[in-house]
Amino acid sequence: MAGNSWQYLGLNLVLILASLPLVFRLVPPNRWYGFRLPGMQSSEALWYEFNALGAKMFVASMIICVAVNLAFLLKGTELAQPYLGWINAGMIALSFWIVSWLLVQSLP
Repeated sequence: MAGNSWQYLGLNLVLILASLPLVFRLVPPNRWYGFRLPGMQSSEALWYEFNALGAKMFVASMIICVAVNLAFLLKGTELAQPYLGWINAGMIALSFWIVSWLLVQSLP
């Protein structure tokens, strides 16, 4: 099961890398890539501001996911490792939900 743990760790790292262009404000307003919430495309400044903020929060949450994966990889029991895929899916979904909720709460 250790091989799967490394795959989940790799997934978290890919999601961090995918967030970096948003952190550095390299992605212009579009309908495919970034955090798209109602009213955010009305202003380019608002788009960059909220996507940078959302990406920073998402990177932080993925770092927590990496820590959980490393804990399971290094110290996890054999009984818990078959559920690591579900644990990762839940953590990633929860991360998206929390970041989106926090962004909606801070919309003007």
